Amino acid sequence: MNAYKTVIAVTVATLLTGPALAQSNQDMQGMNMGAQATQPITGKGVVKKVDPAKKTINLNHEAIPAISWPAMTMDFQVAPNVDLSKVQPGQPVDFRLEKGNGGNYTVTSVTPAAK
Repeated sequence: MNAYKTVIAVTVATLLTGPALAQSNQDMQGMNMGAQATQPITGKGVVKKVDPAKKTINLNHEAIPAISWPAMTMDFQVAPNVDLSKVQPGQPVDFRLEKGNGGNYTVTSVTPAAK
């Protein structure tokens, strides 16, 4: 009879801790996602327009898997320290993005793409 009680106790313990372990695993995966979000977000694209006075750039960029964006053409704000005189419309570029407090992405680096 003691072996029977032991089997029941182990079974109950497994059933009760299984969901807790699954939740713990999900939490760990979420932590990994957070760690990935702090990684630099890089992209490749072609400059369509540049406005140095407004610190904006319009890019036709490839898909950006790090933030689940498809390829598209869009305007970006550019960080104050980025020199836009090095890029011009029609030029392929490599760029880096950072997400700001308002949820918008800002170009923090843009350089002519290596040929």
